[in-house]
Amino acid sequence: MSIRFPSLLIVVASVRMAVMAQAPAAEDAGRPDQTESDPARPKPVTLLPAGPWGSLEYYTIPLTCPPSSLAHLRVPSQQVEWCFHSSSQAELETELMTAGLTGDEVAGILKGANVLVDPDLMRVFPSEEAIVRMDHRTRGGLYRLLGRIPKNRFHRRPLYIPTENLSAWFDGTGLPRTVIEDIAKLAYPTPRGIGYFFADLPFTIRQTHSMKDERLIVSGLTRRHGLVVRLRLTRETLTPEIAAYWHAGYKNKAVMPILDAVVHANDGGAIDIAHLLPATPRQFLNRFPDPSDAVDGRLPDWFWTCYNFFRFAPRDLYADSPERDALILEEFEPGLPPLQFGDMVLLHSGSKIIHGCIHIADDIVFTKNGPDLFSPWVLMRLEEVVASHDLLGDVSLSAYRKTPPATPGLP
Repeated sequence: MSIRFPSLLIVVASVRMAVMAQAPAAEDAGRPDQTESDPARPKPVTLLPAGPWGSLEYYTIPLTCPPSSLAHLRVPSQQVEWCFHSSSQAELETELMTAGLTGDEVAGILKGANVLVDPDLMRVFPSEEAIVRMDHRTRGGLYRLLGRIPKNRFHRRPLYIPTENLSAWFDGTGLPRTVIEDIAKLAYPTPRGIGYFFADLPFTIRQTHSMKDERLIVSGLTRRHGLVVRLRLTRETLTPEIAAYWHAGYKNKAVMPILDAVVHANDGGAIDIAHLLPATPRQFLNRFPDPSDAVDGRLPDWFWTCYNFFRFAPRDLYADSPERDALILEEFEPGLPPLQFGDMVLLHSGSKIIHGCIHIADDIVFTKNGPDLFSPWVLMRLEEVVASHDLLGDVSLSAYRKTPPATPGLP
């Protein structure tokens, strides 16, 4: 069972302040120097304010799931089904209104629906009109309720789209404009107001006319985006403080020859920080898992990713491993601000830890957002990671720092 560490309550507020202090408001964070409308132009590059990590810049890249992995994805049924714990129509209406829907909204989404009552679930098969005509507020309230029930797998783990510009998000996927317009109608804002969720894959597939179109939609919707982050260095700007930040004490000593080489080559330049990551995350960055990664029957998840960040030889430990909480308490300590390279940032919803990622610099983190073939290891902005996992609007943060081992040099 997942426990809430007493010390986490102490550091939640501190981490929030650290993130706010390190991550400037959008208008201060630098703007892209080019637009994405012209594919001939360079990728938009965002400059981040200088910090103890140095001067960073980044741009976004799309990551397409390999066809060999997509072959393992079962195309879902085109039948839209909503599962509730209610046992009668009156109880269902009460449950919906308790979730924040009005009487008129409840009547609208149930109009024309077929309802089946099982011993433990009520299954609602809504009409096409009810699905399409819902406004964003109604859809968000309903789908957050559905997301609490494991049977509603598309609402429990909706697709996260971190932008309003869906044309840019799906650029290059081959999705027809009509499909993109449908997705735009069915997407709903995240509780944090950062990006959108999309949970209506079965309904969208229903609108296709061939198996090829189905696979095109699935391929487009499993596409992910990551950040390429570069550190700019010269002899003057490579200060002992910057070197110490990436050195991370004993944990990342191999980075020093790389930093020295950069500043002595043509008096510095920009280096992709992928080269500054420890061996294990460097191996997986911007990569989707391969079926061969599941040698013990399962794929790496967020805890595997966080726990093995500084380890040269990964251990097969997962978010549901019985020893997870004990390992955090034994091998980590509360990470008080300012956050350091390699700190583990945990996301809490209620009493549960729902995700974790690794702090890199500024508000950029290293993350794997799902325990499946379709979630790559990427660099993301922390606010987007939080928004993508905060289904109920109640996520809080805490941080833990790897403690030095008894024998220096061994992670």
